[in-house]
Amino acid sequence: MKIVFIGPPGAGKGTQCGLLSKHLGIPHISTGEMLRSLDAETGGEIHLRIDRGHFAPDEFILKMVAERLSKDDCRRGFLLDGFPRTLVQAKAFDEAMSEPSQKIDHVVHLIVDANELVHRLAQRSKTGARSDDSAEFIQERFRIYEERTAPLLEHYGAQGLVRAVDAMSMPEVVFDRVCDAINVGR
Repeated sequence: MKIVFIGPPGAGKGTQCGLLSKHLGIPHISTGEMLRSLDAETGGEIHLRIDRGHFAPDEFILKMVAERLSKDDCRRGFLLDGFPRTLVQAKAFDEAMSEPSQKIDHVVHLIVDANELVHRLAQRSKTGARSDDSAEFIQERFRIYEERTAPLLEHYGAQGLVRAVDAMSMPEVVFDRVCDAINVGR
């Protein structure tokens, strides 16, 4: 099963991908984690862009994702968290995955209202786990999400792939909803 997770910052994409990865036995591929793990030489400029609330260049991300998906553990499927983020990435990915056996099965859209998202990100920023969760970048990340990522819903919706999931509950409840949306038993 090949699944893309879409949602604004703080919607729970990483949490749900982690749970579903364990449940289905397929890898959770987080481009955000991949980017944060780049060494200073490779990722210096990329880290600066991310710290300012911007995306890494499409070409860089496409190459990084293609390389990761070529690994043996992705043969049975994968969960994409943080990719694609732009229409350019989505169209290039669709083209690269054009064989019927390679096509995306579902696009899970995690829906959370704005007040809850701000609360979640504020809580997460207290742990200092991510530099892009600081207060000054939260609004910029929302703006960029709305501008560049939200149009993906229209793109994938036209293909009948979008599964809207109410993500306003505890992670376990949301996980049940995700499983129902993609028709996998819990």
